[in-house]
Amino acid sequence: MILMHRFGYPLLSLVRRDFRVRYAPTILGLGWTVVQPLIFLLIYTFVFSAILKVKFQSLDGPGGFVLYLLSGYLPYMALSEGIQRGSTSLTENRNLLDKVIFPAEVLPVVGTASAAVTEIIGILLLVILAVFYGIHLSAWIVLMPFLLLIRIGLTLGLAWIVSVLNVFLSDLGQFLGLLLMAWMFLTPIFYPVEAVPNGLVWILKLNPLHHMIACYRAVLLEARSPLMELLGLIPFSFAVFFSGLWFFRRTIERAKDFL
Repeated sequence: MILMHRFGYPLLSLVRRDFRVRYAPTILGLGWTVVQPLIFLLIYTFVFSAILKVKFQSLDGPGGFVLYLLSGYLPYMALSEGIQRGSTSLTENRNLLDKVIFPAEVLPVVGTASAAVTEIIGILLLVILAVFYGIHLSAWIVLMPFLLLIRIGLTLGLAWIVSVLNVFLSDLGQFLGLLLMAWMFLTPIFYPVEAVPNGLVWILKLNPLHHMIACYRAVLLEARSPLMELLGLIPFSFAVFFSGLWFFRRTIERAKDFL
């Protein structure tokens, strides 16, 4: 109850405010949480499937391409949005940091929480599309909430780190966008793993986002266990989460002096 009062209530209030500020003035409102991913999905599907003729061997046809693209695009977008919005969370909320009783750790969490809501809506849409295209949903899908928690933990750890670094490094925001874009194209989201040259396979082995997306696709589309990917992903995600929290708590007071 104490943790809920200290962290839960401020987080819920900030997330509600975030959605209200972002969507209340628009005509579609929360509908943009569905429409926006769909627009990007249609664009990427047209470019990579119709123009570049990229194909995933596991599922043939445009329907299979859409499913595989969406299953990789959703976790990437949630991770990317959480990190980018977390990087500016301290500089945009200086007034809240002035309040002694306010838990500063909550601020970088808001963007990750909001992105997770959009991601969950997207996953529900993905499941509906999978059923429509005749994909058999196996019992492994029950692991999806667990995979979400792992993805959120990884995002939060990175968001806590970049939120403080952005206070000291004003150019971080520009560099971060380029870094996340490079991370996207170095991950098999729009192309199959088989397309990666043998000499570059080591990049995939070191890429946690690749293993995360492989887990998503395993339980949602491939009806198989994600255990092999999880063996390395779980400890890495936990390490990033707790390292990020430790770094944030050690440096936040110093960062406040620069705000």
